[in-house]
Amino acid sequence: MATSSATPMSTIQQVEITSQVVMKVTRHCHHELEKQMDPHVNGVLLGLINENKHVLEVTHCFPLMNSDTDEGMEINREYMLEMERSLRQVNIDYQQVGFYQSTYLNTHCDRNFLDSVFDYLEEMNEAIALIYDPLKTKLGNLSIRAFKLSVAAFKLYKEDKEFTAEMLRDNKLTYENLFVEIPVVIKNSSMTNVLLCELDTVQDNTSFFTLPTSSYLEKSIQLLLGGLDEINQDLQKINNHQRNVYKQQTSMMKYIQDRKEENDRRVKDGLKALPEEDVSKIFKDLPPVGRLESLLSSNRIASHCDMIEDHVRSGIGKLYLADSFMS
Repeated sequence: MATSSATPMSTIQQVEITSQVVMKVTRHCHHELEKQMDPHVNGVLLGLINENKHVLEVTHCFPLMNSDTDEGMEINREYMLEMERSLRQVNIDYQQVGFYQSTYLNTHCDRNFLDSVFDYLEEMNEAIALIYDPLKTKLGNLSIRAFKLSVAAFKLYKEDKEFTAEMLRDNKLTYENLFVEIPVVIKNSSMTNVLLCELDTVQDNTSFFTLPTSSYLEKSIQLLLGGLDEINQDLQKINNHQRNVYKQQTSMMKYIQDRKEENDRRVKDGLKALPEEDVSKIFKDLPPVGRLESLLSSNRIASHCDMIEDHVRSGIGKLYLADSFMS
């Protein structure tokens, strides 16, 4: 795969996923959850890019082993090469177009996720990250979303892994435009559509009247409060840094004033004045506080707020309907 050194300018406007890929991703995630193993699973997406229609087509995928050790990463690399070689032999799309990852109530937006998206974008300008939420899917709403880094975020992250306030201000980067979400469309074959039509005629429609569960809302609020605590800790770090900068500036001004008074006394006594010194060498600038973690925390908080809003909006009509029946 060719490596791109330029900033990725995305032309993809839509992601098309086959139903087979959706079934493989959901089966992988739920299978790991049933075994009570790590709920955060990941795998590789394969497909091709339709440049005429500006569509990224995901036609195949395969899972990877969760491991942060060097041995586990080496096993994953060998497995990926072997899978690509085997798929090429049977004439199946083997080009990597991104990766998929499971999440727990949109808690995927962390440093590891950002590193993974950045690494894939360095290899391929149109690579995406497919996020699947099994908990939200169990409530009846299939949760599959596609993301990629924005152009400004990719450029900054390539220059410096720790975003400073000046860098964010100059590039107009906020938590809202850190990632770009791309619309996802599930594509079925004609035979699959016929089967879905037959299943639709015999399914039980009483599930539409199922009332929303409070446990989902409770977990979302707990995660929201956890994100607010993280923001509060970041604000304390920033306040401590500002106090240290103020103390350093006060000490520097005091040093300059004392040096000036000492030279005045020496000149008055007929002595040679002390040579001027570079104050910046004595009082070195304090390193700025990185804003990347607070940016990611703000992104997670916004996601939790959107989930709570969607959950409440979809359930409030059912609650009013149930109340009218009971009364």
